[in-house]
Amino acid sequence: MKKVYFVQVGFAFDSSVYLPYATGCIAAYALGKADFCAEYELGGFIYKRDSIEEALKKIDSPSIVAFSNYTWNVEYNRTLAKRVKELYPDCSVIFGGHSVTSDSTELLNECDFVDYLSFGEGEEPFYNLAMALKRGDDLSGVDNIAYRQANGEPVCTKRTFNFDITDYPSPYTTGLFDEIVAEESVELLAVIETNRGCPYKCAYCDWSAKGKVRFFRIEKVKAELKWLSDNRIEYCFCADANFGMFKRDLEITDYIVQLKEKTGCPDVFRAFYDKNSDDNVFEICHKLNENRMDKGATMSYQSLSDAALRNVNRQNLTVEHFSSLVAKYNRAKIPTYSELILGLPGETYDSFCDGLCALLEAGQHNSVSVYYCEILPNSIMGSDEYLDRFNIEVGHVKFNHIHSSNTDSEVEEYSDIVMSTDTMSREMWVKSNLFSVCLQSFHSLGLLRCFAIYMRNEKGMSYRSFYNSLLDFIAGNPETVFGKMLDDYYGKLVHSFEGEWNYTNPDFGDVVWSYEEGMFLECIKNYDRFNREIMPFLESLGIEKDIFDGLLTYQREVLRRPFKNGGRIKSEYAFNEFFDSIYSGNYQPLQRKEETVTFTELTPYDNWHDYAKNVVWFGRRRGATLYTSDREMYKVE
Repeated sequence: MKKVYFVQVGFAFDSSVYLPYATGCIAAYALGKADFCAEYELGGFIYKRDSIEEALKKIDSPSIVAFSNYTWNVEYNRTLAKRVKELYPDCSVIFGGHSVTSDSTELLNECDFVDYLSFGEGEEPFYNLAMALKRGDDLSGVDNIAYRQANGEPVCTKRTFNFDITDYPSPYTTGLFDEIVAEESVELLAVIETNRGCPYKCAYCDWSAKGKVRFFRIEKVKAELKWLSDNRIEYCFCADANFGMFKRDLEITDYIVQLKEKTGCPDVFRAFYDKNSDDNVFEICHKLNENRMDKGATMSYQSLSDAALRNVNRQNLTVEHFSSLVAKYNRAKIPTYSELILGLPGETYDSFCDGLCALLEAGQHNSVSVYYCEILPNSIMGSDEYLDRFNIEVGHVKFNHIHSSNTDSEVEEYSDIVMSTDTMSREMWVKSNLFSVCLQSFHSLGLLRCFAIYMRNEKGMSYRSFYNSLLDFIAGNPETVFGKMLDDYYGKLVHSFEGEWNYTNPDFGDVVWSYEEGMFLECIKNYDRFNREIMPFLESLGIEKDIFDGLLTYQREVLRRPFKNGGRIKSEYAFNEFFDSIYSGNYQPLQRKEETVTFTELTPYDNWHDYAKNVVWFGRRRGATLYTSDREMYKVE
């Protein structure tokens, strides 16, 4: 029997690693065919980022080695594939996945150790290619591949789309991962799909497959979820482009909750939610939140610049509608988070910073995250025509895989990041990053959120002015804990073609952090110093002394910190009532009346590693850095 190996290498996340779902789906489809099984057997899955030599030890006399390529493993795959070809020259090496450019033979020209390319969804192309190779067929009849002709010239075959996935078998329920689960010593994470495809055409995304959404049978979805639950897989990532778009997603959610109640797993179900299905998504998030299974409801904007939105083919909710939705979720104590992309064509420094602050104005105080605009090979934005049209400068930089292990570095990976466009210079891009990190650390993660909200609503100071002033203060005080962090980040940004943009500190685990998370953690770790050093800025705001003293106490006590088991505040002002009115979209001025707030820590942390992992990493999107984000952790009298 001819051995087939599948390579889908991912980074470790602290002590966790994903099961190889994508290659598992391809293997399950092929192994479900009698003619394939008559010729081939599964050699195994390479799914952990072991050293190249360790990975080679797991491959023995292969007939086919198939690699799934995405940004985080392209260079690893090339390095391993080259060594495989050296050791087994007769082996067929196949490259597929999102980072294989659609309808292009370029990779075959670059890599003589790669024999075949597979475009798009891989189940049927892989099976058809493997059988054609066994029979010695003319490969021109196999759709969605590229290969070298007899004269050595590469050629692409016809592209087909929108395969009927209804009866595709599952890698979970067919037992392909049973051995991994039985033998693996680290925590396993899982991916699940309930459908494939996306009706939207966002230029920066490579998710859409001709715009048609296709469904897996709901019985299959439930069987997979049950397998995850029975095998104690605690974290489940839903790879649907728009979960909540369809009514049946409510039935799936109910089933997930039932499994959690029965076995405790999955403990977390994370999904990307559809932005246009208000009622469906709200009900789903409400159910997951009640059972403490969610990380927050996605309310992504990507940009608030009309010009940028036109350029990337995206249409957002109106700010008014967004504001009403955020208030609705806040009243129900369901956390929400929003995301922006820095570097979209049409965005300027001012429009980006104003957009961030507009989210705060609309009530999104819980969590805002900003991502670099990355050029993906199969996106509209990735075409030469698009790049030239908007004069996009692309930096080929070290891959920053946030929250992955800091030790996975034998083979360096790279990203293609937008550094400037015809509307945002490189200098403005750097300034935008600094403003973004400042706002995320001090507002979204909560270090000074209470002061910013108070100044906006009681003193009329805009969020843009507040955070501009704070940024100026930090720049003028480079020896402070936060000044050193921001100066270090600035240095990395201006040398970004050579440097890295992430932050590490072994006190917080063997994990790579984004800079806003790193700044927050350092300020919390050095909290007494942080309080002393930030005091001149707070005093410059001109708040009346009695209110200032009470607000300062409230701001300090509302932050969750390790080695702290809650607290109790008695004040002459109703600060909690004031902030709650703003979060719920029903602003009421600060009242002078006695108020007692008791904070109770449900999960006390006595070390920095667990605090950083569970509160900042796992809990960021649900606002876990503040007690008031969880209705079970505070009481008002």
